[in-house]
Amino acid sequence: MSVRSIPNIVIIDDNIKDADSEPLVGRLEDKYGPENVRVFQNVIDGINFINSNLSSRIIVLLDIMFGNKPEGLTVFETIANRTSLVYFIVMTGNFESVNQGDLVNLVNKHAWYLIKRDASSRAFLDIIDRANSSMNIRIDGALEEWILRHSDDDRRKPYIKNRSGKSYNLNDLLQEIRLGSDIGNEFAYGIINLAIDLLSRDKAKI
Repeated sequence: MSVRSIPNIVIIDDNIKDADSEPLVGRLEDKYGPENVRVFQNVIDGINFINSNLSSRIIVLLDIMFGNKPEGLTVFETIANRTSLVYFIVMTGNFESVNQGDLVNLVNKHAWYLIKRDASSRAFLDIIDRANSSMNIRIDGALEEWILRHSDDDRRKPYIKNRSGKSYNLNDLLQEIRLGSDIGNEFAYGIINLAIDLLSRDKAKI
C-alpha cells in the first residue's frame, strides 16, 4: 500500500487567525487535519516554524502585504535561499501594487502560484491539491514514500556510508533529501541513474 506524507499547510497572513475567522482554514483542517494546518500572523514566527520543519513537506499560503509593507517577500526570499522544496502560494489583493522586480523574483525562484486574496476557497484548495500532487511525483517524494514503507526500526538502522565513513540511516537520508544537501542530492541522483540503467537493460518496467 502506498504511503503518502500529509503536508504541513502553513498560512502566513496578518488578517487570518483561525478557522472561526476564515472558512478556508476550517476547510483545510477538515482535509489535512487540524494538526497539519498552522496559521501565523507574524512573519518571524512563520519563518521560524518553516526553518524548524524543513525535513517535512510544507506548502505555504503567503500574503505579500503586512500593513503597508511587503513583508511576505522577506519570508519568501529567506526560505527560497535555503531550499526549493517548500511550495509557496503567494496571495495579494492587487498584483498591480507589487513591484515588477519582486514579481520577477517570485517567478525566478519558483513560487508555485500567485493568487488573488479574494479567490474562492475552492480555488485555494485546488491549487494546494495540485502542489501536493507535484510533491508526490518529484524524486524526493518518491523516495519519501519508499522510506516510509519501512518500519520505524528499519529506518533507524545504518543504511549507507559516505566517502568519509559517516553512516546514514533512512531517516537521515530523508532529511538530507528534503534539505537538498550534497549527500541528499547524491543519493537521489544515484537512484535516478540506477533506474535509468535498469530500464536501459530491460530489467525494470514502468
